[in-house]
Amino acid sequence: MGFEYFEVTAEVGIRAWGKDLSEAFAEAARALFELMVNIHAVRPGRRLSVELSAESPEMLLADWLNRLILERDRTGCVFSEFRVTVTPHKQGFALLAEIAGEELDRSRHDPRIDVKAVTYNNLRVLHQPDRVQVECVLDI
Repeated sequence: MGFEYFEVTAEVGIRAWGKDLSEAFAEAARALFELMVNIHAVRPGRRLSVELSAESPEMLLADWLNRLILERDRTGCVFSEFRVTVTPHKQGFALLAEIAGEELDRSRHDPRIDVKAVTYNNLRVLHQPDRVQVECVLDI
């Protein structure tokens, strides 16, 4: 499991992977917040549940990351723990997650890039023999 960034003109791309969709989505969330802050300094004191569904795994990925950005904006919190379960269902895919973090502390969290949203450009979910890889582009 892991993640990396790739170059996109005036934006940032995330490529994340895991043994399955759930793990890849959790890694994408870690990559998102690592762009914004030092997630190793974020204490998991505040917990939230997230439930989403979408017709495709690509749309679910965008909805998931955009929801995390919304929660950051709504609560003032940054997050460092992501327990994600993605399952197929008759109308597409469902996501159930528990996220944990704390209110942004500029002196401890090393604020970095302000991510505005996930774009719908280059949304990809790739099922490879040894892993699932997800890719998206972030508007900064």
